[in-house]
Amino acid sequence: MVKTEEELLKEYYHSLSAEADEVAEMKLNTAVRSGITRSRRTSMSLRSRYALATAAAVLGIVLLFSFPRIGEVLKTQGAAPDQAAILPSNGPFEKYIPSVRHSTVSSAIEAGLVQRITGVTAEQNGFVLTVDGIAADQKGIIILYSLQNKTNENAQVELMQLTSAALNPLNTSRGPGISISANRITYGYEVRQWESGTGALPDQITFELELGEYKQFASASADGLQAKLSATLPLDREQMAKAGETIRVDKTLEIEGQKIGINEIYLAASGIYLDYTCDPLNSKQIFSMYKPGFLAGGSEDYTYLELRAASFTDNKGRLIFANDSSLTQSLQLQINGILALDKKATQLIIDTDKQQIIKAPDQNLQMSVHNTERGSTMVLEYYSQAQTNSIYNDLMLGQKFTDGAGTVHSADKFDIDIPRRTEPENAKSIPHMYYKGLGSNKYPQPLTFTIEAYPALIKEKLSLPIR
Repeated sequence: MVKTEEELLKEYYHSLSAEADEVAEMKLNTAVRSGITRSRRTSMSLRSRYALATAAAVLGIVLLFSFPRIGEVLKTQGAAPDQAAILPSNGPFEKYIPSVRHSTVSSAIEAGLVQRITGVTAEQNGFVLTVDGIAADQKGIIILYSLQNKTNENAQVELMQLTSAALNPLNTSRGPGISISANRITYGYEVRQWESGTGALPDQITFELELGEYKQFASASADGLQAKLSATLPLDREQMAKAGETIRVDKTLEIEGQKIGINEIYLAASGIYLDYTCDPLNSKQIFSMYKPGFLAGGSEDYTYLELRAASFTDNKGRLIFANDSSLTQSLQLQINGILALDKKATQLIIDTDKQQIIKAPDQNLQMSVHNTERGSTMVLEYYSQAQTNSIYNDLMLGQKFTDGAGTVHSADKFDIDIPRRTEPENAKSIPHMYYKGLGSNKYPQPLTFTIEAYPALIKEKLSLPIR
C-alpha cells in the first residue's frame, strides 16, 4: 500500500497540532507553486511591456496586477479573441484555485486535463457533497469536490474512501482530515493512487466520506459521526489507458557500491511515478533516496517537482512526485544520496523491563516505556541528520516483533495518552520521537524489532537525464 507523507507524519508525530501541519504544508506548496510559475514570468513580462507601449501607463499597471479578475470581466463582456487568448480562465474550476495548495492539481486544472462532471451530489443531515471534476489516469485520480455545511456546527472528514461496485476498497484514509466550517461551502481536492492496476478497475467507482464532530487534536468517536456521504464517479478505462506518458529508463545509479535501478517513469495528471529496484546483492539495506526530486526546464530557469508519496516492498519501490502538466521541457531526476544500513544492522533489540537498548545501529537512540491502564508504549528518541520532506528519512519499525522466547507478536498503535514532551527554548536540537505500542502482555525479554527505515545518510549528489 502506498503511504503518503501526511499519513506517516501522523503516525510518528501525533503530538503535533493540525494547525502546525497545515501551516507547514502551505509553506511547502507555496514555495513549489512559486517555482512553477517562475518559467512563465518571462512571457508575461514581454506582454506587459507590449501593453505598456501601446496603452496608457495606468491602464497597463491595472491590467498587470488585476490579471485573473480582468480576464473574467473581459470574457463576460465579449473580449476580442487575441485578448481572451492571453487572459486564461479555469472555467467551472476557477472556484477551486484559491484552495489548491498542490501543484499537481492546479497544473492539471490549468492544462485542461480535469473532466467536468455534473449531477454527482449526495446530502445527509445538512451536509451536501458535490463532485465537480475528475482526472483519472493509469496510476491515480484527481477529484475536485465541495462540501456544503448547512448546520451551525463545525465538522471534519473522518474517513475518505474509493470503492468499487463490489465494495472493494481502492484507496482508504482515516481522519481526522480537513475541517468543514459551519454554514459555508468548503472546496476540496484529493489526489489518490490506485492500489492495483487499471485492469482491475470497474467502469465506475464510489467516492465515500464520513463526517464527524470537529475535534482539534483527535478523531471523532463513532457516536460523533454526523453524516455519511457517497457519490458515484464514472471511469473511462479506455481513455485512462491512453492517458499520460511512459518513459522506459533502465539506468543504474550507484552510491558507494550500492546500486539502484531506475526502471520506468510515468508522467500523468495525478503525478510523476518512478519505479526502481535495489540490487539484491547490495551489502546495505536501502530505505530511501535522500532528497529526490525532478528538475524540469533549463539550468537557469527550472521547476522543482518534489516527492509526495512512496512505497517499498522486496527491493522494489515506487516514488510519486508532484507534476506540472503544463511543462514539456527537459526533465532530469536528482537525488542527494541514500539512507541505508548494513543488512546485518537492521535489528533493534531492547529489554523493555530494564528500559535498555541491547543492540542498535548507532548511539543516537534512547528509549523509555510509558505505562497506562490500556498497556505500555515504547518511546524511542533519536536525532536525525537527514531532516527533509523525503518520506522515509525517519525511524520506522516493522509491525511485528519477537520476544525472548521466540514468539512473534503484533505491535499496537501508540498510546495517545503519552504526555507531550517539552524542550527548553534554547535547546540546540530537539529529538524526533517514535512510538510503538506493546500492549498489556508481559513478554519474555528481550524484544527484537526489524528496522524498516532509519536516518543513516550516505550523501552524494547524482543526476539522471530522463528526456
